[in-house]
Amino acid sequence: NSLPVFTITSSALTSATEDAIYSYTVTATDGDGTAPTFAAPTLPSWLSFNASTKVLSGTPLNAHVGAHQVKLTVSDAFGTVDTLFTITVDNVNDAPVFTSTALTIAIENTAYSYTVSSSDADGTTLAYTAPTLPSWLSFDASTKVLSGTPLNADVGAHDVKLSVSDGTVTVDQ
Repeated sequence: NSLPVFTITSSALTSATEDAIYSYTVTATDGDGTAPTFAAPTLPSWLSFNASTKVLSGTPLNAHVGAHQVKLTVSDAFGTVDTLFTITVDNVNDAPVFTSTALTIAIENTAYSYTVSSSDADGTTLAYTAPTLPSWLSFDASTKVLSGTPLNADVGAHDVKLSVSDGTVTVDQ
């Protein structure tokens, strides 16, 4: 009897993309025709291995961006053969998200203030703008504070649009 021999044929084996399905079918041969047993003792948390179908599959998320070690084994009655490789998960830009809820009511002759907050899953520095404001409101992008005092002439509905950008995607509130 011969030890199993790995035959790796997938060119996408060592590369994955955030938020996209990764799938790789493992193949191995045994010189004497004995059916080998497959296992995956070392896998990242986002990846699973089905020993029956010999398929590694999973969908990496933003938290999984980077390099991940994988160990696969093929065994028969006479021994075990290992293969180690690294899957590198490539980042995909995630849009910033507003984490604050806008204060939509202002009272005549009373100071109004709303501090904008947001987050970016990629940790990108964010830029803030206020493309649409009524004349009684102002926005300080450095402090992320929208403020002003409406007068009697300002009573009524007013459009306000705040924007946050990670340099690739802009989101409005």
